[in-house]
Amino acid sequence: MKPLTLSPSSISIFRDCPRCFWLQFNRGIKRPDTIFPSLPAGMDRVLKMHFDRHRADRSLPEELHGKFQGSLFDDLKLLEIWRNNYKGLRYKDERTGATLMGALDDLFVTSEGKYAPLDFKTRGYPRKDDTHSYYQHQMDIYSFLLEKNSLVPADFAILIFFHPTGVDERHNVIFDADPVKVAVDRARGEKLFLSAVACLNGAEPPSAKECGFCQWAEKLNHKEEKQANKTEKKNNLFDFA
Repeated sequence: MKPLTLSPSSISIFRDCPRCFWLQFNRGIKRPDTIFPSLPAGMDRVLKMHFDRHRADRSLPEELHGKFQGSLFDDLKLLEIWRNNYKGLRYKDERTGATLMGALDDLFVTSEGKYAPLDFKTRGYPRKDDTHSYYQHQMDIYSFLLEKNSLVPADFAILIFFHPTGVDERHNVIFDADPVKVAVDRARGEKLFLSAVACLNGAEPPSAKECGFCQWAEKLNHKEEKQANKTEKKNNLFDFA
């Protein structure tokens, strides 16, 4: 059996629907692909370059200046490994043999020498009061990974939400930055990881009631069964004749 590696994105599927998660890893049946916009990836690349310039100058980007006390993680070579989607920040759980991996956007070091995950989020409009809650499990997992890699985690993570606000006279799109301090719980991140592993090692779980993918599959299967029954009845009529 191929060694199991989970990430915040795959664990998101587990949180959304355990059955979809189980089928993907145990049967190789994935949800249908959806169109993914390239703009967030482009913004992510540009923002990392922007933060790296400040890292080289040992200064805080304006998005953080005056809002957080500390500095950016200064080992860019190591950070590039942790940013890589195929390498990332990793931890192997010896009890289960499963590996947890997360690709950081950046890392903030507090004035007390603790480490806070820093993540960029691009939106089409300003965030709502609860927008950050959708990324809570991701930040909990990052905090847990930092601890397992011998970095003392801070009790918070930083999410910076970027959204467009206008276009200047040179046709440059203007983005507003909204940094949010999010309390994290690394024990909760570990529990979620182990729960996902336990799900895969158990029997096929029921689908989440609100899972649109499972509802779509059930309707499709029902339609195919009805069509098969019609075909069978038709064939029986021909056989009788």
